[in-house]
Amino acid sequence: MRLLNLLIYSISLIALVACTPSHNWREVRFEAVDGGTVVALLPCKPDKATRPQVLGGERLELSMMGCSVGDDQAGATFTLSRLPLKTAGSAPRVLAAWQAATAANLGDMGAGEPNAQSITVPGAGAWPPATRTSIVGKATHGQIVWFGKQNGVDMVLYQAAIYSKRRSTKPLHADVANTFFESLRFP
Repeated sequence: MRLLNLLIYSISLIALVACTPSHNWREVRFEAVDGGTVVALLPCKPDKATRPQVLGGERLELSMMGCSVGDDQAGATFTLSRLPLKTAGSAPRVLAAWQAATAANLGDMGAGEPNAQSITVPGAGAWPPATRTSIVGKATHGQIVWFGKQNGVDMVLYQAAIYSKRRSTKPLHADVANTFFESLRFP
C-alpha cells in the first residue's frame, strides 16, 4: 500500500509539473500561402508580427510568431521566424547576414568556433542544412535552429529560437528546448 501511495504521489507530481501554466504546450501552425507552413509546439500562446528587414542587401518581409514564459529574471522567449526570399540564389548571402545580425543583437561574446550541430527538421530542404547552435550574449543566451524550404523557385528561410537571460538563476532545462526544437516539421 505504501508503494502504491508513493507511485500515485509521483504520478500526480509529474502531472502537476507538466501542466504548469509557464509551459502550456500547444501545437501552432505558421501558415504560408507558398506551401511553406511549418508546425511547432510552443509553451504559450504566440503573438504574430511582420516587419520589413534588410538582410544581405535585400529588403525582405520577416514574419514572426513568439511568446514568453516565466518572469524577466528566469523567463524565456520562444520565437519562430519566416523569411521568404526573392530568389533562391540569394539564400547563402541572406542567411549569413541573418545569422550575423542575430549574433550582433545578442551581443555575441565571441566564444570561438561556431558550435552548429546538424539536425533534422522533417520536410525541410537539404539546403540550407538544418543546424542548431547556441550564442552566448552579454545579457541573453540564444539557442537557435536555422533551416529552409524550397518550393519550386521560391525559397524560404526559417529561424526557431529560444532566448533566455544569461544570468538567470533558473536555467532553461534541456528537455524544454528539445521539446520545442524537435517538434519543428512541415506537414
